[in-house]
Amino acid sequence: MILPFRRHREEPAPPPTDDELATQVDEGLLIVMTGLRLTTRNRIVLEALRDRDDFDEDAVVAGVREDAAAIVAEQRAAIAFIDRTRAQAARRHGHALHSADFRRRDVAPLERRARIAALLVERLEERVADEQVVRDLVRAARRSAMDDMFDSALRILDVAPDVVDPDRDDRLASLHEELRTLGLDPAHPDAPAHD
Repeated sequence: MILPFRRHREEPAPPPTDDELATQVDEGLLIVMTGLRLTTRNRIVLEALRDRDDFDEDAVVAGVREDAAAIVAEQRAAIAFIDRTRAQAARRHGHALHSADFRRRDVAPLERRARIAALLVERLEERVADEQVVRDLVRAARRSAMDDMFDSALRILDVAPDVVDPDRDDRLASLHEELRTLGLDPAHPDAPAHD
């Protein structure tokens, strides 16, 4: 005899492999690294314009690492929350009553989210531990900040030419390079040699 209201229990799907999650982790890492570069760019602009501080690459590198550590801590807290939620959801059957009401059928997606976050943390820590990666990020952020400040100064001074100037790009590149080298510490490896 079959009972009419017998509950059908579905076993959750097995968690996805790391290879299956690689694309999502790569996309997440790209977003995080772009966010770090933009935050760094903004820090450089503020320090230059508001605080009138000289550019200190080592200090900015340390700032990138602090920002990355904050992201890692945030992701680890999210993983802990997901793990607690998943444990509760595994004991609950039926249909959700609201968007935060996780049930047994939500265990697999929660495991997926936790694993993506864990892999993202691993990849981010690897990237930030690589000195060249962090310095390249800082230098790209500095170039972007310099471009923005230079363009803004031209607009404020209203010195943009009214006619097309075929040599403008070359002159701007030369001026940008000169401004960049003037702002470098003489001990910096990219600083011009002084005789």
